[in-house]
Formats: sequence, C-alpha cells, structure tokens
Amino acid sequence: MTDKGRRFEVVNRDGEVFEGTTMAEARAKMIAAARDEMARRHAANPDAVPQFNLRMARLAAARKREQQRFDHLVMGKPRPVERVTEGRKSGRRRPKTVERPVRLEPGIEEAVQLREAWDHKVYGTPETHERASRTHSGALAQLNRNGTITNDQLEWAAQIANVYRSLEADVAVKVASLEARVDQSRRSGDAAESVYRVRMHLAYGYWRDMIPVPKQLVLDMIVGDAIGYTIAARIYRVHNRRAKRLLLEALDRWPRCVAHAFSMVDHATADAMNHGRTVDPVWLDGPSKAYWGQVDPTAPPTTGQPAIIGIDLASRPDLSGPVQTLDPAFLDERGLLREWSEIAEIIRARLVE
Repeated sequence: MTDKGRRFEVVNRDGEVFEGTTMAEARAKMIAAARDEMARRHAANPDAVPQFNLRMARLAAARKREQQRFDHLVMGKPRPVERVTEGRKSGRRRPKTVERPVRLEPGIEEAVQLREAWDHKVYGTPETHERASRTHSGALAQLNRNGTITNDQLEWAAQIANVYRSLEADVAVKVASLEARVDQSRRSGDAAESVYRVRMHLAYGYWRDMIPVPKQLVLDMIVGDAIGYTIAARIYRVHNRRAKRLLLEALDRWPRCVAHAFSMVDHATADAMNHGRTVDPVWLDGPSKAYWGQVDPTAPPTTGQPAIIGIDLASRPDLSGPVQTLDPAFLDERGLLREWSEIAEIIRARLVE
C-alpha cells in the first residue's frame, strides 16, 4: 500500500525547491522553470546564447589542444592517422581508402614535425640538430670544437683576420667630398696612426712572409670567408694532411711575429714616422730571417750575404731555441718565448701607456 500524501522535492543550483507527487513531476517543474528563465534572459540579452556557444567552442578547442600536447609532447606518442576515401565510383572502379596523418593543433604540429624530421638521429635532441643545420659556424670554430686547434690558436686566427680586414679597408675605394670645409678637430689635421695598429700590421707582414708557397692556401683557411683545410687541399691539389699541417704551423707563428713587432716598433718610432722624420728601419729583418733563416750552402756567391731558405724553414719553425732580438719582457728566465696568455697581458698593459 502506497502513501498517496507523500511529496517529492527537487532543488536546483540556485537553491529553489520544486515539489511534486512524483520525482518526475518535480523534475518537470524544475526544467520548466529553467526554460522560462532562459527565455527571459534571451529576451533581455539576445546575444547571450551565441556568446555561450562561442565560449564552449573555445573551451572544447583548448581541451583538445591540451590533450594533444600531453599525448605527443609529453608522452611522445606518434602522430595519429585517419582513413580517408579518395576518388569516386566510376563503373567497376571503386574509391580507395588510404591512411593520412592527422594535422595537429598549431604549436604542436611544428614540434611533432621537428621530431619526425630528426627521428633517425640516435644522439642529441631534435632542437639541437635543427639549430646546427641552420647555423653556419666557421671552419676554424669547427676545428676548435673537435679539438684540432686550441682556444689560443682560434684567438690568433681571429687576430690575423682582423688585421687582414684592416689592411683591406685601408686600400678600399672610398667616396670623398671635395667641397671646402673647415677642420675643427682638436688634432689640427694630424692623422697619426696608432702604435698598436702599426705593430699589428707589421706583425702581419712578418707572418705573411713566413707562409710557404702557395701562400693563398693558408690565407683562404684563415682570412675572409675561411674554408676548411679539406676544401683548401682539394682546391690547391695538396694532401689533406699537408693543408692541415700548414694551417697549424701558420697559426703557431703568430705569437712570435707579434712579439717581434712589439719589440721592433715603440712609441718614439711610430711618432717619428707619423711626423715624417727619418727612422732607422730596424724592423725590416723579420722573424723569418732572424729565427728561422739558415745559410744555403748550394746558393751561388753572387751577393755579400748568405742565401736564406725561407720556404722550407718557415714550414718547420723551431720554437725551442733561444730568442736574441726580442724585447726581454716577452722572454722567460730561460730566454724562451713566453706563453701567449702572458704575451697578451703585456700587450694589453702597453696599450694604455
């Protein structure tokens, strides 16, 4: 026997209570009240429903993107595929079903493409391989990275390249205005060249004179758009080992050339040359003759001085022997050339003199 006086109640989110003799009746009253409220709101604001639908669409898109991000970027799942139908039915010919990769959301699609492009690599991340493929590092930087040349040798190569660019800038064709103008500079038109610039140009001259033939082989590997020693060897038709040896020996000569130039030219000499005074050219005998020159016994006695074997001995520098004509500041207690770090400190200290 049922209790006919029993009442059922349903409460909505706003706390309103709806009663009925049955649960279905109570729910029907709640739904009817909700529809009436929705109709009232729509009459008051007709754009509310499209805005709600747009908001729900944005939430669905964000939920889909987050799911793809978690699946493919966090968990590393492969790209999904979908089966699509290609072609149309024509006579006995039926459309075929093929599998195509699904295009993912923006931001996730690019990351998955990058991972798929470098998926064959065993070591390294896809981002590292992609950056390495788009970044052109110089041949000397690559040699330094794989341990062929040291950090000091890379620094010497950069100094040689800078001096080479400075010399190129001095002889470049420039445009000048020939209009009359007043020079208001404090130096009164005295274009004196810095001592450091003179010394570095002199060191480059020493260094270039000591390069064996063909000189352009070594220059192409250091100055300008430097190329690798394997490419230079193929261009100049020499063995890779010879091109590599010439490069390393040329770089190792630079510290002694710099030390010799700083020993030969001081501030007084540079000032005298800038003002046009006569100076004893003590710098003409570079380190190629002072340190690596030897007497050639097979040379004909046509001159008063012995012949110098510059090319062969320049390719085999002897850095262990004592140096006699350098500034004593560049020599250690045994009379040998100091390390490059010490030479660089001495040069930097003299720049502020």
